[in-house]
Amino acid sequence: MQKVLSVSVAAYNVENFIVQCLDSFVDTEILDQIEVLVTDDGSTDSTREIVKKYQEQYPQTFRLICQKNAGPGSTVNSGLAHASGKYFRMVDGDDWVQTKNLKEYISFLKTHDVDMVCTNYCCVDHVSGEKQEKRIEGKPWGKVLPWKEACRDLHLDMHHVTYRTDLLREHQIRLDHGFYTDLEYLLLPTPYVQTVAFLNLTIYMYRVSLSTQSMNTKSLQKNVAMHEKVLNRLLEEYRAHSWDSVVGNYVLRRIAIMEGMQLSIYLSFTDVGTYREKTKQMLKAARSTSEELYQMLEKVRTFRLLIRSRFALYPILSWLHRKRLRVS
Repeated sequence: MQKVLSVSVAAYNVENFIVQCLDSFVDTEILDQIEVLVTDDGSTDSTREIVKKYQEQYPQTFRLICQKNAGPGSTVNSGLAHASGKYFRMVDGDDWVQTKNLKEYISFLKTHDVDMVCTNYCCVDHVSGEKQEKRIEGKPWGKVLPWKEACRDLHLDMHHVTYRTDLLREHQIRLDHGFYTDLEYLLLPTPYVQTVAFLNLTIYMYRVSLSTQSMNTKSLQKNVAMHEKVLNRLLEEYRAHSWDSVVGNYVLRRIAIMEGMQLSIYLSFTDVGTYREKTKQMLKAARSTSEELYQMLEKVRTFRLLIRSRFALYPILSWLHRKRLRVS
């Protein structure tokens, strides 16, 4: 029997979290309908040994895939290469899923044919335990809709989405190796999506406030080149397609958010000369890609101040930004 859902789990030195992640899939009513493909990305702790125990106990559900360290994006490529499910989604090894909602979620996937299925997710503070729901608002639940109509005024994160596996395979969707590839996972399939459904179910539980997470300032500075690479690839992919105006606007809005993050990283460095020039080049690339994207960036206060001052305000804006972030 074909699996209904393949879950790609990225695991790198997550020995303190991987048990919670894998346990969250253990529901006897759906175990035979899912496969959890855990790609160990060269861990040096006991992550691999922990996953092996799940593979031994539930051999029809859990599978360990081992590779040399290549970054989170590579683990999604690995998961997709091994996936046998009708649908595909990714989960990080330090996150988990809401077990009580899996049965209804799997039932919908089993009985519907749709390119993308979107569910709610929840941010959980690792220290305080405080939860913040990230619900999809303003969409009819449980109906298959045309994507080019449904994506109007829609904001999605990778934690929301599940794709039809064949759609990803047919169009050879592959993520870059390294960090910050979540937006690639979200946007690269977009030109090929025709239908979408929204379920009023919280599936993904996203752990936040970890010092090791890739979105803290020091990590962003360390991996700035990877962030640039992903942003540039998304710009290239946008230029490679002819877009319906609504779908194109959806893509550009998400790229604009990443442009804002890129500016934040640049402003956090003390080497003002180098990163002022990089910011100029970033805006030039945005404008050459899409005037609509450039206009979106102009509406952001910091971008607007830089453009109108012809970057004369860059040093003071960088200083203020570093002071706010408490970095030197």
